[in-house]
Amino acid sequence: MNELTIGYQGSLRLSHDGGTTGSRQPTDSLDITIALGALRASRTVYDFDRWSGLVAFFEELESHWTGWSGEKVFMSLEGDFRLTARHDGHVRIAVELRESDAPTTWAVTGEFALDPGEEVSEAVQGLRELLAHPGR
Repeated sequence: MNELTIGYQGSLRLSHDGGTTGSRQPTDSLDITIALGALRASRTVYDFDRWSGLVAFFEELESHWTGWSGEKVFMSLEGDFRLTARHDGHVRIAVELRESDAPTTWAVTGEFALDPGEEVSEAVQGLRELLAHPGR
């Protein structure tokens, strides 16, 4: 299984079991886990464009590492995975993961942080490798 963990004081783990890291075999589904203290929530999320929007979201954070005003948002095709980033000296990413197709629906929201600069750049590189997106 290929995986990437992003964040501290809470984290986002993305994984898939197809191919090998860097194999250039894109994936349309990810197993996403939010870890916030003792809370863990996971589900499989699908995307129609091989996660290019997620990569672009983190690339945007990387290119504006010194800060921005307002929020930057990524949302999966079905709205079951959402990231909202703001900058206050750190990059704060609010995350929402929801299951609405099961008999019992649920939603988890929380926040994790990244240091701007190197940690965001490492997240971008890790996503490119995990999702087989060559550098732009």
